Amino acid sequence: MLRTIDVHNHLFPPEWIEFLGKRTKSPRMERKGNTMVLYSHEKMGSHISEPGHYDVGARIKDMDQCGIDTQILSLTLPSVEELPVDEGVKWAQKINDYFAEVSHKSPGRFYAFATLPLQDVKEAVKEIDRAYKDLGVKGITMFSNVDFRPLSSPEFHPIYAKAEECGLPIFIHPGIPFTSEVMKTHGLRNSLYGFTVDTTMAVMSLIWRGVLEKYPGLNIIHAHLGGIVPYLVQRLEDCWQAEVKEFGVRLPKTPSEYYRRQVYPDSMSAYLPAMRCCLEFVGPQHLCMGTDYAHGIGNWEHAVSSIKELGLPENETNDILGGNAARICNIKL
Repeated sequence: MLRTIDVHNHLFPPEWIEFLGKRTKSPRMERKGNTMVLYSHEKMGSHISEPGHYDVGARIKDMDQCGIDTQILSLTLPSVEELPVDEGVKWAQKINDYFAEVSHKSPGRFYAFATLPLQDVKEAVKEIDRAYKDLGVKGITMFSNVDFRPLSSPEFHPIYAKAEECGLPIFIHPGIPFTSEVMKTHGLRNSLYGFTVDTTMAVMSLIWRGVLEKYPGLNIIHAHLGGIVPYLVQRLEDCWQAEVKEFGVRLPKTPSEYYRRQVYPDSMSAYLPAMRCCLEFVGPQHLCMGTDYAHGIGNWEHAVSSIKELGLPENETNDILGGNAARICNIKL
């Protein structure tokens, strides 16, 4: 069996946690009992509740217990883009340097997706270049919106051009969703469905507004089993046909073709019917293992076993467990 590679997990640098704990406005952190609650745009973004969130030794023990050989580390909410530009640039560099240090100390166990100061696109492109050439990152992290600006906005195209040039996939993770205020009205939390809807809007807008056509060498890792795309694919295709007829939208391919060509959902679900639905849509060469470690909402204890339970041929199981991630992230197995 090939090495297992987890493309969706989160590590919080201790210095970043300490910094957030001293702040009185977002991005910030509050301690509530044994849990640290992190806020983005003054809304709950994530929790730190397990030692593996910040303790690399505890993380390795959990990985060994669950059969996870390698993780590509990323930062989750809150990220650095809410800070003033100078601070955001500094903290992006510090976080990327920390991930590089962790990877260097445990070669083969850890790699990293770069954190970017997305509030300044020129600085973000410079950090991609530095993190790629000097630190050896295997991709970059972007959130489903940047300060509530859609990822398909032309201002972000230089990031996509640089990612394509370097051969770095973009891991699209939820940000505070556009629907957050609506969900609050209904007494619902972002994690219930807002996160998956927001990444779906982000990825589909990259397709519908021609970004993936413009950058055909760009690969996207879509968090949380592709959001809701696999389950609404026929409706997406039907809506596309209506858009073409009614509004003259023109692209050489259908949305599904772009998705299956350039998008890689992670497997972050232990619910086999949902996993099979996604698998039937994208195929075994476009699904990567993801755990959402160390969040309580993740499925990291069952990530490997749930993929094996799909009952696929060994070579296809190995592709999902690690081969696909190794290919798009340029990791030698």
